[in-house]
Amino acid sequence: METGLFISHVNHFKKFYDLSFKSQAKAYDLQMIDIHILLFLKNNPAINTARDIVTSRGLSKSNVSNALEKLRMRGMVSLREDSENRRIQRIFLEPEGVSTALELKKTQVWCFEKMLAGFSEEERELMNRNFKRIDTNVVAAIKEMEKRM
Repeated sequence: METGLFISHVNHFKKFYDLSFKSQAKAYDLQMIDIHILLFLKNNPAINTARDIVTSRGLSKSNVSNALEKLRMRGMVSLREDSENRRIQRIFLEPEGVSTALELKKTQVWCFEKMLAGFSEEERELMNRNFKRIDTNVVAAIKEMEKRM
């Protein structure tokens, strides 16, 4: 596969995904990072620290921290001390955040339906397995590179 083409495909998806949320971002007065955080917490309730969001979404610590504070001030999320480790703050969706995340989730589902239109269930499973293999390779390469630094 031509590398430039692969990167182009990724960029097209990102643009499509971001544009899909544009009207909701305006209606709810949210930035795209806020949407990423709300959907992450909705889709992964057990993985709920700022570090989890940073690691899983590739967002900067400072941007996540600022967005969480904004969402907290708006009553969409709350931060609570972990019961086993006081240094860890767990992030939870509050009712306002849940209702917003449910609306955003509808758009997220629509995005993936559009993106995967015409693919059979078998093709979707194969694609998912291949993306998992790619991710495993990339994570291993990152670890190797970080060891050398």
